Amino acid sequence: MENWPLWTAVIASGLIDSFNPCAITVLLLFIGLLFSLQKTRKLILAMGFFYILSVYITYLLIGMGILKLTIFFSTPHFMAYIGAVIALIFGLWNLKDYFFPKLGPTLKISLGARQLISEWSFKGTIFAAIVVGFLVGMTEFPCSGAIYLAVVGLLSAKTTFWQGFSYLLVYNLMFVLPLILIYVFSNNRLIVEKMTFWQETKGYTMKLVLGITMIILGILIFVLV
Repeated sequence: MENWPLWTAVIASGLIDSFNPCAITVLLLFIGLLFSLQKTRKLILAMGFFYILSVYITYLLIGMGILKLTIFFSTPHFMAYIGAVIALIFGLWNLKDYFFPKLGPTLKISLGARQLISEWSFKGTIFAAIVVGFLVGMTEFPCSGAIYLAVVGLLSAKTTFWQGFSYLLVYNLMFVLPLILIYVFSNNRLIVEKMTFWQETKGYTMKLVLGITMIILGILIFVLV
């Protein structure tokens, strides 16, 4: 594979970024809500599909916009360094949230955004699923945006826009992979309840993984650029 170190970095970062608690938690709660509203399995599957597709497209467009602006203003290396610094800051912040959760603010979707997502979720329609996916894609940057920004910064320094676009397609596929797996099993209410329980009890440990990953990625960008 041409430029395999960059492909490896993009794929690995996308997979690690995919285990952020925001999008997964919302999808599990979303599906659980649909079961409680006694929606048909066919509708639940359809809404899950459009939710994931909406998250994918929203996150992809965000990355494309940042990449286009960076290349347009001819500041690729500067953007890469900015992304690396932000990754380091957010990495340390995630470690703080894990080891000292009561110390200062935590990285999570804002209360206002969560309320808006909840309101749309209760509508229980395919259009609502698309809106919820869009809202999650736009508001989950506090959870995982630092990794994405760092990767986009690295791509802006190493690729053209269309080359970078191909990397972003794969990155975002990795990003929604856990959502796809949840979606596959979403027709089984018992499995959804078990996954929700795991997310509520063990999911917080992902802050530790994300924190360490962001710090490593930030350091790697300084080395690679």
